[in-house]
Amino acid sequence: MRALIIEHDPMSTPERVGDHLERRGVALEPFVVVEDPHDPGVTASFPGEGHDMVVLMGSPWSVYEARIQAWVGAELDFIRSRAAAGVPILGICFGAQAISAALGGTVGPTPRPEYGWGSVGSTVPEIADEPWFQFHHDEFSLPVGAVELARNESGTQAFRVGRALGLQFHPEMTAELLASWYTAGAAEAVSAAGLDPDRLIEESRVREVSSQAALVRLLDWFLDEVAGSLGDAQRAGAG
Repeated sequence: MRALIIEHDPMSTPERVGDHLERRGVALEPFVVVEDPHDPGVTASFPGEGHDMVVLMGSPWSVYEARIQAWVGAELDFIRSRAAAGVPILGICFGAQAISAALGGTVGPTPRPEYGWGSVGSTVPEIADEPWFQFHHDEFSLPVGAVELARNESGTQAFRVGRALGLQFHPEMTAELLASWYTAGAAEAVSAAGLDPDRLIEESRVREVSSQAALVRLLDWFLDEVAGSLGDAQRAGAG
């Protein structure tokens, strides 16, 4: 099984999510949209057909920002075409917002941004109402036909529409990934939110271990129930 990983910039990598997909026998094929984050206005040609799954990672930008309009429209078209073809899609943060925008929802800035580890308010066992990493200043409405799976005071945190799953939070987060975001200026947003950037790194180092079982449960549910396209041989070889 081949999964196209849409990495919107070099620091929006799948990390723990990618690791578990590979353990489940999924081959990852990354596609980086913007090679230089300082020049996000470049035009990008998204891949065509040929992948069994699409994973849309996060982004330092928002779907509605003028500086990415050179490529975000093409991405939304790509999402619509893959969803119409029944290809499983996992969207994380920006990825979830892109699914919403592509399928009839709306995305905009929120008065309640979230940074750090916090509850997502879900009663769905596979998502679990436990701390997940948040890093966003946007909110979105449910796309057409979607079912909300998690919600907190900042809005929708997870939804399912067809064979697509959108997550506002970042299950892939590791301390090392967060540190790389800091090099691009993310520490300023953390400090502005009243959090200690160094302390958040240390908390992430602990939680990337303690949340691993929840990550496995979530991704296995996505693969087996939402995507529903892994064969018996692949399941048997998951280890």
